[in-house]
Amino acid sequence: MRAFLALAVAGGVVLLSLEPAAAQTLQVGGSNSNYGSVRLATGFTPDPHQVTVTSGGSLDVRAMNLGSGCVGYATSQPDFILHVSGNSSMLRFYNIGNGDTGLVINDANGRWHCNDDSYGGTNPTVTIHDAPQGQYDVWVTSYRSNENISSTLYITELDYNPGSGTASYTSSGSGTSGILNIGGSEAYFGNVHLSPGFRPDPHSVSVTSGGSLDVRAMNLGSGCVGYATSQPDFILHMSGRSGMLRFYVVGDGDTGLVINDGSGQWHCDDDSHSSLNPEVNIYNPPSGQYDVWVTSYSAGESISGTLYVSELASQGTKKGGK
Repeated sequence: MRAFLALAVAGGVVLLSLEPAAAQTLQVGGSNSNYGSVRLATGFTPDPHQVTVTSGGSLDVRAMNLGSGCVGYATSQPDFILHVSGNSSMLRFYNIGNGDTGLVINDANGRWHCNDDSYGGTNPTVTIHDAPQGQYDVWVTSYRSNENISSTLYITELDYNPGSGTASYTSSGSGTSGILNIGGSEAYFGNVHLSPGFRPDPHSVSVTSGGSLDVRAMNLGSGCVGYATSQPDFILHMSGRSGMLRFYVVGDGDTGLVINDGSGQWHCDDDSHSSLNPEVNIYNPPSGQYDVWVTSYSAGESISGTLYVSELASQGTKKGGK
């Protein structure tokens, strides 16, 4: 029951509520948010959808007793609003930031879903199975008061959860079977540890493209095409943040690039380096592990080539190019 304090003032009595200021102050079902909104239909691409946010606010979510894992500090207004058309078998929200953040989500049925650290480290993830269509109000909280953390919020329908420790991406598409293994230690053509300013630049490695898995059917995003093996062709461990990383391939046929970066985001390309050769540029790339596949555009084809990793800006055809 709500408690009140009666104060006698001129002209009568004023009742002041003693209900905690933080209680019931998260706005749900509205149209305003701190970092925008989006309308997505089931099967959306690119997947994951991502948005840049900053966590935090003055409201103590833990005091609201919304449920398990509902912690941290937030603003009254949502940080982001998602409108989903069509029922999804699964929606997964995860946040990657430079500090300790949490997720607080009110789904289309008015239910609360929260998490603090299950993505990995101090990053949160929330998975909603049989997610109904409608509006999802999303808050990215800061675990500590008066802390604002720059981060990226991701929304996906893919059965991919780096925080689970499985280190694998499972395709939800109907045209392929098997997985692209991420976060592991094995690659067909080796791995390397590099730091910003590495020499020689570009770093190069001989590779052979191709495999039995149809990447296009996995719906990873624009440019993610071709055939690959489950195991990466190459693994890059990047220590420290670089201004840019450029991956490109020069080979004897039509190849593509599929890369999972240090934050779990997919980057792909088919032909933008030159002719049938791919190139992926990642600006402000995070430190961590990069799993790299060199795909063959056509099934049953294996193409010899060279994979290059560079921090240098493009000047026409890169070193080693035709």
